[in-house]
Amino acid sequence: MPDPRVIDGRDMEAPEPLERAVAELASLAPGEELVMLLRCEPLPLYAILDRNGFIHRSEPRADGSNEIHISKA
Repeated sequence: MPDPRVIDGRDMEAPEPLERAVAELASLAPGEELVMLLRCEPLPLYAILDRNGFIHRSEPRADGSNEIHISKA
Protein backbone atom coordinates (compact mmCIF):
# COMPACT_ATOMS: atom_id res chain seq x y z
CA MET A 1 0.00 0.00 0.00
CA PRO A 2 1.44 3.40 -0.94
CA ASP A 3 2.13 6.07 1.67
CA PRO A 4 -0.91 8.31 2.17
CA ARG A 5 -1.05 11.76 0.65
CA VAL A 6 -1.10 14.34 3.44
CA ILE A 7 -2.59 17.82 3.50
CA ASP A 8 -1.68 19.76 6.63
CA GLY A 9 -4.39 22.40 6.69
CA ARG A 10 -3.94 23.44 10.32
CA ASP A 11 -2.41 26.78 9.36
CA MET A 12 -4.38 27.38 6.15
CA GLU A 13 -7.22 29.84 5.80
CA ALA A 14 -10.60 28.55 4.61
CA PRO A 15 -11.45 27.53 1.93
CA GLU A 16 -7.89 26.47 0.95
CA PRO A 17 -7.91 23.07 2.75
CA LEU A 18 -11.25 22.15 1.16
CA GLU A 19 -10.09 23.23 -2.30
CA ARG A 20 -6.84 21.26 -1.97
CA ALA A 21 -8.71 18.17 -0.78
CA VAL A 22 -11.15 18.27 -3.70
CA ALA A 23 -8.22 18.61 -6.13
CA GLU A 24 -6.46 15.58 -4.58
CA LEU A 25 -9.63 13.46 -4.54
CA ALA A 26 -9.91 13.78 -8.31
CA SER A 27 -6.75 11.68 -8.73
CA LEU A 28 -6.99 9.40 -5.68
CA ALA A 29 -6.45 5.81 -6.83
CA PRO A 30 -8.24 2.79 -5.33
CA GLY A 31 -6.34 1.70 -2.23
CA GLU A 32 -4.72 5.11 -1.85
CA GLU A 33 -5.47 7.28 1.18
CA LEU A 34 -5.61 11.02 1.71
CA VAL A 35 -4.95 12.23 5.26
CA MET A 36 -5.93 15.73 6.28
CA LEU A 37 -4.79 17.49 9.43
CA LEU A 38 -7.24 20.20 10.45
CA ARG A 39 -8.19 22.25 13.48
CA CYS A 40 -11.92 21.67 12.89
CA GLU A 41 -14.39 19.03 11.72
CA PRO A 42 -14.74 19.70 7.98
CA LEU A 43 -18.52 19.24 7.66
CA PRO A 44 -18.72 20.62 4.08
CA LEU A 45 -15.97 18.19 3.04
CA TYR A 46 -17.81 15.28 4.65
CA ALA A 47 -20.88 16.10 2.55
CA ILE A 48 -18.77 16.14 -0.64
CA LEU A 49 -17.16 12.83 0.30
CA ASP A 50 -20.50 11.16 1.04
CA ARG A 51 -22.01 12.38 -2.24
CA ASN A 52 -19.05 11.12 -4.29
CA GLY A 53 -18.50 7.65 -2.88
CA PHE A 54 -15.58 8.23 -0.51
CA ILE A 55 -15.28 6.86 3.01
CA HIS A 56 -13.77 8.84 5.85
CA ARG A 57 -12.98 8.63 9.52
CA SER A 58 -11.82 11.31 11.89
CA GLU A 59 -9.42 10.81 14.80
CA PRO A 60 -8.69 13.46 17.42
CA ARG A 61 -5.00 14.22 17.92
CA ALA A 62 -3.21 15.08 21.16
CA ASP A 63 -2.72 18.69 19.98
CA GLY A 64 -6.50 19.19 19.64
CA SER A 65 -6.56 18.95 15.86
CA ASN A 66 -8.32 16.28 13.78
CA GLU A 67 -6.76 13.68 11.50
CA ILE A 68 -9.18 12.74 8.72
CA HIS A 69 -8.50 9.59 6.68
CA ILE A 70 -10.17 9.48 3.25
CA SER A 71 -10.30 6.70 0.67
CA LYS A 72 -12.52 5.47 -2.13
CA ALA A 73 -15.40 3.25 -1.04
